[in-house]
Amino acid sequence: MKAFYKSSFNKAVSSIYGDLPDPVASEKQLLIEVKAVSINPVDYKINNANTKFLPSAKLPKIVGTDFAGIVRKATKGESEFKVGDRVYGAVPIFLGKPGSMAELLVTEPKNARLIPNDMSFEEAASLPVAALTALNGLRRCGVTKGSNLLINGATGGVGHFAVQIAKAKGAVVTASCSQKNNDLAKALGADLTIGYTAAEMANISVPFDAIFDAWGQMKFKDYSRLLKKDGIYASPLILLAPAFVTNLIWLFTRKKITSSNMRKRPEDYAEIEKLFSENKLKPVIEHIFPLKKAAEAFEFAEKGRPRGKVIITF
Repeated sequence: MKAFYKSSFNKAVSSIYGDLPDPVASEKQLLIEVKAVSINPVDYKINNANTKFLPSAKLPKIVGTDFAGIVRKATKGESEFKVGDRVYGAVPIFLGKPGSMAELLVTEPKNARLIPNDMSFEEAASLPVAALTALNGLRRCGVTKGSNLLINGATGGVGHFAVQIAKAKGAVVTASCSQKNNDLAKALGADLTIGYTAAEMANISVPFDAIFDAWGQMKFKDYSRLLKKDGIYASPLILLAPAFVTNLIWLFTRKKITSSNMRKRPEDYAEIEKLFSENKLKPVIEHIFPLKKAAEAFEFAEKGRPRGKVIITF
């Protein structure tokens, strides 16, 4: 099979496109013919990193997390999946498992969901990491009807989902993005758009109930100033500040700082699927690459500041 994989633990050597043996599924696993995958920051960070730190790390290491495809071999016995089903999901690449950027993928049924009938492979592949991260971020922010919310990085992979989900929840959304993306942010549902530079942030005087930093680049002095008392700042990045520091911040400022990584419980998937079926959540996909050009796709995803999601098809 064709795949995009790491051939070296040297972080200066990124992944290559080439041939690998077809994987073999056990009786408790699914064999999936992959049709589309998407690129997330976690993917290009692994692609660029020395992956010896990953549990059970071994080469070659197929990269990629999100996937969408067709079941070619189902599990024996009780299973919701059968051969021919269209499925999507995310594989736990941090646990030493092979990634999704290959023509064939073996994974456990718990990592897969049936693709809704009105959803394409490309749309399905765009959802798991980014949309579920956005959903969890807004949950951690306590966003409800009437919440005054700032979303930083509002037109990126996570951010463009966050804007739509927040509006579906009834929030008043201010979107931070580049000027060229103002129209997209408004089309996604943002009530107001602002720039993301320090100077542009300094012009904001009205504090927010919550800030979801989808880009993960806001400085403490900015988000602490922009939060109301009892406000919440959430970032998909793992916060390096120890718990006692965040507790001190809460004690002295009454402002909460929290991480908001992907959560993929069945009810989370069901929520984004429902929003999609109600036309309240639509992936923005402006860039699609074939698998043989995966290296170009990764370069663009990391450095090109794409709007929405970057997809690789098979």
